[in-house]
Amino acid sequence: MKTFAKYFFFLFLPIFVIILWLSGFFHSKIKAEEVEREKKVVTGLVIKPVKVVKEIPVPYTAIVVPEDQAEISTRVMGYVVKEFVKEGDKVKKGQTLFVIDPRDVKAQTEIMKQRIEQARKNYLAAKAHYEAVKKTYERFKKLLKEGAVTQHEYDQVEAQYKAAKAQLEAAKAEIRVATEAYRAATSQLSYVEVKAPFEGYIVQKFVDKGDIAAPGRPLAILEKGPYKVESFLPEKYFHKIKEGDTVEVYIELLNRTFPAKIVEKEAAVNPQTRTFKVKALIQNNGAKLRGGLFAKLYVIEKIPEKTVLIPESAIYKRWDFTGVWVVKPDGTLELRLVRLGREFNGYYEVLAGLSPGEKIVVEGIEKACDGCKIGG
Repeated sequence: MKTFAKYFFFLFLPIFVIILWLSGFFHSKIKAEEVEREKKVVTGLVIKPVKVVKEIPVPYTAIVVPEDQAEISTRVMGYVVKEFVKEGDKVKKGQTLFVIDPRDVKAQTEIMKQRIEQARKNYLAAKAHYEAVKKTYERFKKLLKEGAVTQHEYDQVEAQYKAAKAQLEAAKAEIRVATEAYRAATSQLSYVEVKAPFEGYIVQKFVDKGDIAAPGRPLAILEKGPYKVESFLPEKYFHKIKEGDTVEVYIELLNRTFPAKIVEKEAAVNPQTRTFKVKALIQNNGAKLRGGLFAKLYVIEKIPEKTVLIPESAIYKRWDFTGVWVVKPDGTLELRLVRLGREFNGYYEVLAGLSPGEKIVVEGIEKACDGCKIGG
C-alpha cells in the first residue's frame, strides 16, 4: 500500500497535473471566433458597368480602292536620265515625272529627215525622166497616125511612158511615206518627258535614274481620290443594304474609323460564293488614304437577346485562363472566369460569366487583386 501511495504521489499525480496544465485547465479560456483579415485597398482603377446592346456591328473584310488609277509608262525605250518624284508625292496634271534619254529618238528623227531629202531627189529625177519620155510618147503618137512609125515602135515608146509615169507616182508615194515616218519619229520626242495624266499621288515607283524604260513597262502608279472600300457581303444582307446607307469603315493602318456611304451594289448575288459586292465612299476628311489598304466594313446586325460586351482592356489572361475583375456589391474585387465570343471593333461578346448591370475593371487590371477593396 505504501508503495502504491509513493507511486501515486510522486509519479502519477505529477504527470496528471502536468497534463492538466498543458491542456490549459489552470488558465482562463478565450472564446473562439473568426478573426477578420484586414483587406487591401487598391486605387487607380477605372470601373464601368458592362456594356449591354441589342445590336452589334459585324466586321467584314474590305479593301480601299481609288476613284482613278493609272500605270504611268512611256512609248520610247531609253535610259531614265531624270526623275522628279518619289513615292507619296502629290503631283499636278501635266507635271513632268521622268525624262528618258532622247538621243536614240533624235537619231531616228535625223534618219527620217535624210530619207525625205533622198525621196525628194528621187522624185525630181523621176519627174525629169517622165517629162522626157512623155514628149517622145506624144511625138510617136502623132507619127503613128501619119504612118511614119510602125505599131511595134509605138508600143515600145508607150511602154516606156507608162513605166516612167509609174516611177513618178512611186517617187511621190516615197515622199509621203518618208514624211509620215518623220512626223512619227518627231512625235516620239514628246514622249521622252513622261507627264502625269491627272492630279493625284504617286503610290508606287518602279524605276530610278539610270534604269532602262521600255514601252509597256510601268514606271510608276498614280492614283487619285475620292477613295472607296470594296467588300463582299453574305446574301443575308442583300435586301437590307441599299445604296445611300451609311456604314462605318475601320482602316487598320491609320487606326481610325470613318463614316462611309454605300454608292454601289451588285444587282445580284453570286451563285457560287453566295455573296454580293458593295462599294462605300469614305468621308476621309483629309486622311492619308491609299489604294490597297486593308479595311473592315461594319454592318449593324440586330440580335434577339441583349448581349454583354466588354472592352479588350478589361480582359485578364493567364495561360489558358480568361477572366475579368468584377466589383462585388461590397466594393471588393473578384476574379471571374468568362467565355468570350466574337470581337466587335475593340469589344468582345461575353457568352458566359457576366450579367447585365455588373461592374468590372476596364483599366488598371494589373493592380487588381482577389478580395481587395476599391479605394478612391
